Amino acid sequence: MSRELKRFIVKILIAVVVLAAAGWAIFTKFAPGHYLPVLPWMLAFFAVVTILIYAWQLSLLKKDLGRFTRSSMIVSLLRLVLYSGVAIVFLITHSENIPAFIVSIVVVYLVFTFIEVADLARITKKDR
Repeated sequence: MSRELKRFIVKILIAVVVLAAAGWAIFTKFAPGHYLPVLPWMLAFFAVVTILIYAWQLSLLKKDLGRFTRSSMIVSLLRLVLYSGVAIVFLITHSENIPAFIVSIVVVYLVFTFIEVADLARITKKDR
């Protein structure tokens, strides 16, 4: 496992802890009764998917910058389709707390995507 991947996993795990703590604080202090039992599973799912995609993109980046560039947009689209599909299935099967779920999934998506894009941009810039 490369040093970059280890550092990225640590960043993602820190994000999971921070998001879990923020979720706990928000759902106990400001929005009691709207807690999402799926939140820990959502964090785990996003973390695993983000780490797997990052590892794959990192290997592409190290081998072929051109292929990495071409695949980045496709990977982003496929990830968005996957996350949207999971969200739609959840929303169809669970009609309670829809606003809390939508806000939670958007926040988790934005945080994990920001961490991934910032890290890949840093590595790309360093390798040039």
